[in-house]
Amino acid sequence: MKKPEALEKELEEVRGRFRSLMDNCIDALIIIDEDGTVLDFNRAAEGIFQYAASEIVGQNVSQLMPEPYRSGHDRYIRNYLTSGDAKIIGIGREVSGLRKDGSVFPMDLSVGEMPDGHTRNFVGIVRDISQRRLIENQLLQASKMEAVGQLTGGIAHDFNNLLAILTMDLELLEDMTADRPESAELVAEALEVTRTGAELTQRLLAFSRRQTLNPTRLNLDELVGSVSVLLRRTLGESIRIGTSSVGPLWPVTVDRGQMENTLINLAINARDAMPEGGRLSIACKNVTVGARERAEFGDLPAGDYVCLSVSDTGTGMTTDVAMHAFEPFFTTKPGRHGTGLGLSMVYGFVKQSGGGVTLDSAPGAGTTIRLYFPRLAEPDGPAKTASPRLDLPAGREKILVVEDAERLRERTASALRRLGYEVATAADGATALAMLSAEAPPDLVLTDVVMPGGIDGPMLVQRILEKHPATKIMFMTGYAEASDLLRKNIEDGIPLLQKPFSQEGLATAVRATLDD
Repeated sequence: MKKPEALEKELEEVRGRFRSLMDNCIDALIIIDEDGTVLDFNRAAEGIFQYAASEIVGQNVSQLMPEPYRSGHDRYIRNYLTSGDAKIIGIGREVSGLRKDGSVFPMDLSVGEMPDGHTRNFVGIVRDISQRRLIENQLLQASKMEAVGQLTGGIAHDFNNLLAILTMDLELLEDMTADRPESAELVAEALEVTRTGAELTQRLLAFSRRQTLNPTRLNLDELVGSVSVLLRRTLGESIRIGTSSVGPLWPVTVDRGQMENTLINLAINARDAMPEGGRLSIACKNVTVGARERAEFGDLPAGDYVCLSVSDTGTGMTTDVAMHAFEPFFTTKPGRHGTGLGLSMVYGFVKQSGGGVTLDSAPGAGTTIRLYFPRLAEPDGPAKTASPRLDLPAGREKILVVEDAERLRERTASALRRLGYEVATAADGATALAMLSAEAPPDLVLTDVVMPGGIDGPMLVQRILEKHPATKIMFMTGYAEASDLLRKNIEDGIPLLQKPFSQEGLATAVRATLDD
C-alpha cells in the first residue's frame, strides 16, 4: 500500500496534468456542479467571455448566457438529474453566449457529465464561431451579389435589345414626321424617354460589371448633377447635399459608370461618418498644377486637371488612420459593416484614369477627398443635335449581321440596307459559319456577343478569322460584363457597339470599322 506522501504526490501530478490540459485547450472549458455553479474556468474561456476566472468561479453559469438560455438552463439540469432526459447532455449545438461587455456572440456548445465521487459535475466545451459565421455570411452575400449580377446582366441584355429596336423605329418616325410639328414633338419625347431608359440600364449594370474601363468624353459638372438626384434619395433627410462648380469645366475622359460608382461610394462613406446627420458638399473646379506644386496635388504631373471634391462634416480621421485610408481591406467600421475596399477601389480607378487623389481630415473637422482628372486635350465642340441622320455615312459593302433576337436582327439589317449596304443575316453562330462556307466572305461581320447554340460571338469571330483573316469584325452587345476572349478581341482592335444603339451610332461605327 502506498504511503500518504506518495499518494499526495500522485494527486498533485494528476492535478497538474489536469490544469495543463485545461489551460492549453484552445476551446473554452467550463466545469459546473449540479446547481449550475462554476467550479473551473480555463484560459480560453477567459478570452472568449472576457471574464477573469476569479470573477466567474462561484457564480451561476447562466451569467454567461443571454435570454432565453439563461432562464432555462437550471431547469434543463434539474430535468436531467431527475428524469435522465438528456436534452443538452452529449449533444453539440449552436447557441448564443454573453460576454462581460454585454455583447452576444454565436458559439458551439457541447455538454458532458463528469462524475466526481458522490457529486455530479458537468463540463461545457465552448467554441466561439463568430469568425466562421462572419465568413459564411460574407460568402452568402458574395453569392447573392453574383446571382444578382447575372440576373441583372441577362435582363439588361434583353432590355437593351428592345430599346435598340424602339430607338431605330422612333428615328424612322422622326424622319417621316419632320413636316408635322405635333407628331414630331411626340416622337422626339419618346426618343428622349428611350435614351433615359438606356442610361438607367447602364447605371444598373455599373454596379455589377467586371470589365475594363470604357473612357468617354465627360463633363463632371453634368455628372454630379445627375448623381446628386440619386444621392438625395439614398442618403436620407438627415444629410444635406450641396453641389457647386467654378466656371465652365474642362472636359475629361473617364468611364462614366465607374465615375458614378466612385461618387456614390464617397457619398456613402461620408454618410457613415455623420451618424447624427450633417452636410455633404460636392464641388468641381479647374486646376492647373505647376512643377513646384506637384506634391500638394498628390504628386500629379504638371498640367491641367478637373478637381472633384467630396467634403463632409463628420467625425474625421486621425493622421494615422488617414495614412492608411486608401489601403485595401483597411477599415475603421466595426464588425461586418465594412470591407475596407471602397476607398482603395476609388484610388485605383482614379489612378488608372491618369489622375490623382488627396485626402484632408482631422478629428471633429470632417473629411475632404479630392479627385483630379486630366483635362481632355481636344477642344470642347458644340453639342450634337438630332438632325445629322440626314447625311449618315453610307456604303455598298457586304455585311453579315449575326443576332439571335429576330426583331433587332431585322431592324439592324433594314437600317444598313437603307444606307446602301448589301446585307445578309444569321440567327446564330452555326448558321453564320454555314453561310460563310457556302459563299464568299462579307466585308464586315456584325455579331452579337451572347448567342444560343454553343457558338457565341467571340468563338464565331475566332473561327472566321482563321479562314478569312481579312474580314472586318464588329461586336454588338447589351451586356456589361466581358469574357476573357471578348476582352482579348477588343484589345486586338475589334470594335464593340454597345446596345441600344441609334441609326447614327450604327452607321458611324460600321463605316469607321470598314474604313479602318
